[in-house]
Amino acid sequence: MYPPRTPETPPEEGESGPDRTARLTGQHVGPGFVTRYVLAVLGLWTALLTPSSITLGLRIAELDPEGKAGSLATVSGVGALVALVANPVFGRLSDLSTSRWGQRRPYMVGGMVFGAVSLTVIGWAPNVFLVGLGWCLTQLCFNAALAALMSLLPERIPENRRGTTSGLLGITNQVAQAIGSYLVAFTGTVGPTMFLVPAAVGIVPVLVFVVFLREVPRTREELPDRTWADLFTSLWINPVRHADFAWAFLSRFLMHTAIALLTTYKTYFLMDRLGRTASEAAEILAWAMLVLAVGVVVGSLVCGWWSDRVGRRRIFVGSAAFLFGIGMVVIAFSHSLAGFAVGVAIAGVGQGTYAGVDYALVAQVLPDSDTAAAKGMGVFNMANSLPQTVGPLMAPMLLSLGGGQNYTALYLGAAVFAASGAVVLRFIRGAG
Repeated sequence: MYPPRTPETPPEEGESGPDRTARLTGQHVGPGFVTRYVLAVLGLWTALLTPSSITLGLRIAELDPEGKAGSLATVSGVGALVALVANPVFGRLSDLSTSRWGQRRPYMVGGMVFGAVSLTVIGWAPNVFLVGLGWCLTQLCFNAALAALMSLLPERIPENRRGTTSGLLGITNQVAQAIGSYLVAFTGTVGPTMFLVPAAVGIVPVLVFVVFLREVPRTREELPDRTWADLFTSLWINPVRHADFAWAFLSRFLMHTAIALLTTYKTYFLMDRLGRTASEAAEILAWAMLVLAVGVVVGSLVCGWWSDRVGRRRIFVGSAAFLFGIGMVVIAFSHSLAGFAVGVAIAGVGQGTYAGVDYALVAQVLPDSDTAAAKGMGVFNMANSLPQTVGPLMAPMLLSLGGGQNYTALYLGAAVFAASGAVVLRFIRGAG
């Protein structure tokens, strides 16, 4: 346990937030810290994305085989809404914590443990309603842990390491889904073990990270008074006062809307335009997602590291968005499987580069990163969640242009969103 710091401990001249935190805690950030941190984020995503992408649908199909599509859409939609709110709210509560165990550790441990307990509700639930309740609790708890974890990027990681770290974080989603697929193949597709094993695998690296993480508790005098209004203000960062953050948020929202249009309708594209059967489309998508994953990993790792070397972020993020848009244009005009594969490969590199550098960019323009990092990163993560709702709502309008099944319009629309996400970055003034 470390003695509480006092408000009279000012930053030294020229000292950044991460430098001051390192001085106060005695914990400097090196390869070991970054490795444990990335593995902790990977563990959280493994616990959360395995049910999200695989086992939740299997459980609902088991309980409601006739209405599984509608039930899954309802449960996923309500859960996404909970995640949208939980991330910034718990981030703000973490920022205001005066726990003797630190600001972040209680939320990491509590979020992961109670998230795993919530998954048992899904595994044993006798009906879809209780599955939905369990999924909402799961989203609530894991997003509490996620808010605390992501706050450490601006708080602890020095500027000259953020690109590399962001690049590693950028591949955790893809790797987590691959790990989850293998775990489900191991556990089987029936029973609570398909939920509990990924949760247990995910908890371990988070607990290891927490054990080695040093925090100095904040005193009440350092923090503003807590009020019920904090629950509402945690969802908002003034875009006029913090214009750079607002432009970064808008860029990610636009980019992720483009990604949502790709991922949601790629199966129907293969069936309707390329004339593939459902089983053939599933087999093709398995390979296509492997191509996408390779592109994401390569783009994220290489460009994250490269952005640290040159000390610039916007050029990488903007170029990545344009590259993703080019991939969408290729798919829009493709009438062959080869063209679809080329478009997916280009989009994968663009998506990976964007994911690998964008967190480093937002960490540079995050408001009040020394005192409200979890809230800021929580609000920023809303730009990931909102497109999951906006994209499916806009897609039918694009598809209906010219009489329906207009995939050219759909993917050209995705290209416009991605390109717009690149253009708005030019308005950011506080980052290179």
